[in-house]
Amino acid sequence: MHMKTIITSVLAVLFLVAAGGGVGSASDPVEPGSPTGAGDPVYIESTDIRYLESYPVQVDLIVRGSLPTPCHEIDSDVQVSDDGVDVQLWSVADPDQVCAQVLEPFGVSIPLGSFKSASLPVLVNGDEVGRIEIEGTPTRVDPALVGAGWSYGMCLGYCLADLEIDGHRLLATGRSRVDEQPLYRNGGTLTPLAQEQLDAALAALGGVLLDPVYGCPDCADGGAAYLVLAEGASTSRVEMQADQPPEVLTHPYALATSLISALTTCTSDEMVVVDDNCAPYEGT
Repeated sequence: MHMKTIITSVLAVLFLVAAGGGVGSASDPVEPGSPTGAGDPVYIESTDIRYLESYPVQVDLIVRGSLPTPCHEIDSDVQVSDDGVDVQLWSVADPDQVCAQVLEPFGVSIPLGSFKSASLPVLVNGDEVGRIEIEGTPTRVDPALVGAGWSYGMCLGYCLADLEIDGHRLLATGRSRVDEQPLYRNGGTLTPLAQEQLDAALAALGGVLLDPVYGCPDCADGGAAYLVLAEGASTSRVEMQADQPPEVLTHPYALATSLISALTTCTSDEMVVVDDNCAPYEGT
């Protein structure tokens, strides 16, 4: 081989290394995809669309590949429209930083958004890499109030009240702390207005993470109260100080205590219709 040919080959290799292309790279570089057209390329080896267990369904794009140098960092931009999900990827580096001219592997998870249902192509720098397909996603189930009550620790006579709610049917029971026999056990039916108000109050709780206990129930003989909420097949009991519910439960608590009061005195109103055999409790 002539000396001129050797020099030309060496220069060609040096040019490739200086340009960040490397020798024997696994894939061709993806052209810079920043919204402004600036930035350096990335070398994409694989992509994967991941669905998270949530509702709406959160979708991530997993991208693996290489950056031009160890000094480069990945950057991205995601645009979602009715036509698809457009992902732009590019790399950036400090031009004044001295860096070895070798490829740097990377792996990144890019959030694409949350979807109740979708059938959308996913494009990376203009090339389709897959589709988001979500169908038959269940609708959110709002919590239901299935129980409520209050109690006082240092008390004689009427000290405990419990309310059971089964659909539109109500059953309230009052007890003392010294007798197993209930002081009263009265039933009734929710009115359409009460059901509407209760549904609205509970719908506002959708997605709210409730604590199991608020305040200091029955501390200093201040009384305790509770609400029992059901979501699907699971139920949870939330306890609080009597007449001091957390702000998020103010409306459901007020509705529950008014229902107990109506069934205790056998008073029908716009919220409840008591049963004909309702026997009012007249003690203290």
